[in-house]
Amino acid sequence: MIDFTIADDIGRRCLSDPTRTAIEIVGSQTCLSYADLWRRAGSMAGALAPAPSGKWGALVATLLPNGADAALAFVACQLAERVIVPLNWRLSDAELEYQLRDCDARVLLSSGALLERARALAARLVSVHVIDAATIVDAAHGYRPGALGRDRGNEPCVVGYTSGTTGFPKGAVYSHDHYALNNYRWGWEFGLTGDHVVLITGPLFHISYAGFALAALTIGARVRIMPEFEAAIAYDEFAQRSSFAFLVPSMTAMLVDEWRGRGCAPMPAARFILSAGAPLPRQLLEDALQMFPNGRIAEIFGWTEGAYTSFEVKRADAIVPHCVGWPALGAEVRIFDEQGLPCPAGQPGEVGVRAATRFLGYLGRPEESAAAIRDGFTLSGDIGVLLDDGRLCIIDRKKDMIISGGENVYTAEVERVLLEDRRIAEAAVVGAPDPKWGEVVTAVVVARPGASLTLESVREHCRRQLAGYKLPQRLEVVEALPRNSMGKVLKRALAQSLAARGAAPGP
Repeated sequence: MIDFTIADDIGRRCLSDPTRTAIEIVGSQTCLSYADLWRRAGSMAGALAPAPSGKWGALVATLLPNGADAALAFVACQLAERVIVPLNWRLSDAELEYQLRDCDARVLLSSGALLERARALAARLVSVHVIDAATIVDAAHGYRPGALGRDRGNEPCVVGYTSGTTGFPKGAVYSHDHYALNNYRWGWEFGLTGDHVVLITGPLFHISYAGFALAALTIGARVRIMPEFEAAIAYDEFAQRSSFAFLVPSMTAMLVDEWRGRGCAPMPAARFILSAGAPLPRQLLEDALQMFPNGRIAEIFGWTEGAYTSFEVKRADAIVPHCVGWPALGAEVRIFDEQGLPCPAGQPGEVGVRAATRFLGYLGRPEESAAAIRDGFTLSGDIGVLLDDGRLCIIDRKKDMIISGGENVYTAEVERVLLEDRRIAEAAVVGAPDPKWGEVVTAVVVARPGASLTLESVREHCRRQLAGYKLPQRLEVVEALPRNSMGKVLKRALAQSLAARGAAPGP
């Protein structure tokens, strides 16, 4: 459908305006012009081009700290005709090893503080070869935009791992068309233009943050990458130079604290702030509208498989709780009931989206791929309702997913690890409301006779297999879990009970 890849579009930008500033790393002297960017991406592509194929094709995994290479690896893989698999360095070694085995990537690109970890993973897997990005020497190269002369639109370009709804993660496959069109839609609807300074506030292993960086480079904007999010630094950026950013609600909450600590002095440089990951609480949204006097605050909704689904620029006089906006440009949103039939406005059901392109399915999982689509609509697993004016409200999560600090945590995955602890007979994991993180992971467990359980000992058990943000923050030891007549744990009742009691960390 689209003859050119994102790398082709960025390449033309580099060649037409080579001296323009492309990428800066916040807090360092690192600065790449568009000419530097193209040279570096080409050099990386040259190093990755010999990557051998595994059972799913020529896949290259990356384990890179937030910086220029973490963004340029996406471009390099497209130039080298390799599919990128960005790995989340927040995961445990067991989780990373599982994903590397699942995707069967034969090359792992890493650098810096993550390099030794990458080498240790590769040593256990044997078939994986590690390339140190720091050893790739920048040099002139022959890559030209569109040089392949063929439509690569329906070929895979990215595999993004989702959290495990059944205890194990799945690799969602994006085509070139899907990823490129999603970026074009962002640019059209958000007004992303070359005069913006785009602040990348989160990790580039997330397809969304990488997507915003690539969309900005496609249009000729300046990209500033934060190695890690710090509210004080983000405040200075929005006060002085950065005009466009994507924030999850926990980042906005930290920024509000910083703003108040500085006497509520506004941040005038910001012109467009996007929020996603969970609906913004009303008070947080009202604060954001004051913090950014020159900016539009917008909320978007999407998910790995469905990508960009809904959008709304917020107004103080039209705030609706849990509302994530109207169907996005190029998207049709439908709500399905338990029988798979469309729901009218006002009736809750599962959210689905149909767009011009959709993800190609889950890597090596044809049955689960087919189950994710209904009548051409990609299903979200979220329960939503359409308002009479066409806006979408998200009211629950069918898949028991917890969103903590913008990170997705599937309860089945945590429960699987908890039940490997021989002291635990039964376990249920729910999200408990938290003013900073939105939700925190709460483990409700039944102890085996004579077993002693503490929050720290349970966390220590889980730490060997789970990322830090997935670890239980609260522990409740109960005599029995509430179940229905079919033996299913009544999680909603459990979560409501915990919220009503204001369950505190412990014991």
